[in-house]
This record gives sequence, structure tokens and C-alpha cells, in this order.
Amino acid sequence: MKPDVKTLKPNPRLLAVEAVVRVTRDKLPLALASEADGLETRDRGLAFEIAFGTIRYLSLLDAILASCINRPIAKKRHFLQAVLRTALYQARYMRVPDRAAVNEAVALLKLSPEQAHSGFVNAVLRRAVKVDPELIINAVKGKSESLALRYGHPGWLVKGWLASETKEQVVARMKANNSPPVLTLRSNTLKIGREALLKALEIDDAVAAPHTPDAVLLPSGGSVEGLVGFSKGWFAVQDQAAQWVSRLLAPKPGDYILDACAAPGGKTAHLAALAQGEVKIVAVEKYPSRIERLEENLKRLQISRVQVRLGDVRDTALLAGKMFDKILVDAPCSGTGIIRRHPEIKWRRRPQDIVALVEEQAGILAAVAKLLRPGGVLVYATCSVELEENSQQVGAFLAKHPGWRREPVNKEMDLLPPGAISIDGDFSVEPGQFAMDGFFAARLLRDK
Repeated sequence: MKPDVKTLKPNPRLLAVEAVVRVTRDKLPLALASEADGLETRDRGLAFEIAFGTIRYLSLLDAILASCINRPIAKKRHFLQAVLRTALYQARYMRVPDRAAVNEAVALLKLSPEQAHSGFVNAVLRRAVKVDPELIINAVKGKSESLALRYGHPGWLVKGWLASETKEQVVARMKANNSPPVLTLRSNTLKIGREALLKALEIDDAVAAPHTPDAVLLPSGGSVEGLVGFSKGWFAVQDQAAQWVSRLLAPKPGDYILDACAAPGGKTAHLAALAQGEVKIVAVEKYPSRIERLEENLKRLQISRVQVRLGDVRDTALLAGKMFDKILVDAPCSGTGIIRRHPEIKWRRRPQDIVALVEEQAGILAAVAKLLRPGGVLVYATCSVELEENSQQVGAFLAKHPGWRREPVNKEMDLLPPGAISIDGDFSVEPGQFAMDGFFAARLLRDK
């Protein structure tokens, strides 16, 4: 009797297949299983590249495979589909020899409950690796659908982008989304400075980020838990753009701050560090499942004077009677600015999600606006590139709230590149621009 694939010693290709299955079947975030930690660095990197690359180009891979199959594969065959997808990705995008990609896929099938389909997989892949993707792409009608298929994005999303951006801008965005991001750390200045952290890490390609104070770039990536200083709270994993959000709020010692949507706590901790620890923060999180991670991160980074509250800031009873000097709204959003880190996002989102998120964001802004003292500042931020969630959301808020105004981002802020400031004066970067995630943040002042 053939052994079940789950009883075998994990290998890179198997781990990649299982990661893809968790995304397509279980609707879970894309990540390698914990077994990957036991692999050598090279093999772990291979598994990572196969899994993430497959999800990035999922629609094009499926279109090519569909052209080689007489009838659709049963939806319940998630493992079989993942083997086909990952094998084709390796042959198409990783310059793995066609024969090797096919043979490795068949080998996985033969040692799994899907072994009866190994002949089918062999035949389909031998045809698929010979298909010219241009023939598949050119057969698609409509500019947005054709572009979407070429760069592995949903058609509805690309169509929306083309309505407000040029084709060149949209293509650049999609290319950035398909490029691996750089692992970025933020030195916890309550414990260690950036230069000291760089020296302690002793990683050859680790460099100080040119556009963000306290940020360190690690192009080679890797597991952060094994880095020196992790358990001591010397750093947080945080993209440069996310680090700028807290800087825009400019917390000072003695401030009373509300972090309205706090988990996983990276910005909460950064606010405390920027204020040299001499600040009182109320960190609100709506979902119980995320509270534990928020508290764990604050504990590891040794951040005190933070009151964690479970609840929805739109609930008027939650913070009744409190007034804050500064408020951060890192709003729930579509996440279209961080697709390069989480490619599964683009396949999960639907047009109606954007509508619902815009409504939720507006509700949060309206609720917390009542909690800010006159003369205070509110920073509204998203990791989205959708205009409805960003500049249009801010415009709608200001139109409904007399006594509030937008304060343009200070162009003289240390290291902030001018290209990161929009025509309205907001912080706005495209995915990959300045090696940052796609982000938006606006400073709003309450005059009365």
C-alpha cells in the first residue's frame, strides 16, 4: 500500500502544494506550514517561491490548464489542482525544466490519496508546459480582462483601476504586486537604535532604509524569530509605509492617544516608542481572535502604559466620557496595497466588499471624531490603493464635519521623499514605490 503524502518527510514542493490548498480550499492566509522551519534555507525559499508565485498567477495558470483538459476538474480535488498549478508555475516562471516539473508532480500524486490520477496529471502537464500563454491571453476579449489575465489579477479590480489610472500605471501596479517584497524591520528605539541593531544582526545584506528613520531592510528575507534580539523586543516586523503612519500622528510625551483599530499592535508600539514611552494609549480591537496577538506583540516589545480594550469604536458606550489628544484610525480596508505580501487578497475580494468597507470606515471616522479634543489631530490610514477608501473617504468626512480640515503632510519630515505626498498633501505610495507597500494616510485637524 502506498503511504499517504502527509506521512512523508516534508519537502519544498509538498509544502508549497499544501499552502496553496489552504488558500483555495480553506480560505486561509497564504503561509507555509510550521514544518518549513525545519528545512534548509534554500529549500524553504523554494517552497515559499512556488507557493506565493502560484497564487500570484493563479488565474493564468488555471486558464492554461483549462485549455488542456476536456472537462473541469471536480472542485473537491483540491490537492490534485494544487499539484497541477504549482508544477506549471515552476515550468513557466521558475525555469525549472519541463520534464523535471512534470516528474516531480507525478511523484507527489503517486504517494498521495490522489495516486489514481497520476496518469491524468502527467498527460495534462505535458500538454500545458507547451502552451503559449500569449494565445490564451489574446483570446480574451476586453482590455481590462486581457491585462488582468496577463498579470494574474481579477478582472473587476483591474477594470476599476483603469477607470482612474492610465494603463501604464495599472501595469506598473500589477508588476509590483507580483514582485517579492523586502523584509523590513523597525528598530524599537526604546531598546536599541537602528545602527546598533544593524551591527547586532550581522547580516551582510541588511541595510538602513534610505526613506524611513529606524527602518532596516533585509533583502535576503528569512525567519525573523531566529534573528538576534527578537525575544528581547529589539525590533518589530513592519513595512516602511506602515512606519510612516505612526510618524504622521507625531505623538509626544504626555499625549493621551486612541488607537482605534489596533491589532496586531505594530503601530501601537511605534506610537509609544516615538513618544519615548511617556504616553498613555488606549488600544481598541474589535475582534477577540486578534486581541491575543496584540497583547503578545506589546509584551515582546516591552511596551507599557497601553490599555487594551475589546470592542468596536463605533459603540458609543465603549469610550464614553473620554477625550483624546490624538487618534489613529488604521482602518479595516481591502488590503489592495499589500497584495505583494498577501497575493491571496486579490482572489478573495469582491466589488461588494469595497462598498461595505467604505461604509464601515465612514462609521469609524464619524464615531471617533467625537472623541478628539479641539486642536487635536487624527490620522486616517489604509493599506489600500482604492480611491473610495482613501482620498474620497477623507473628502466625504470633511464635507460632513465642519470645524475639521486636512493638514498637508510636512514635506520637510526627515527622509520622507516628496514623491510620497499626493497633490492633496496626503501620504500616498504605490506598491513597491520606495520599496514600500501601497499605503495612504491623511492628517485631519479638529479646530473646534
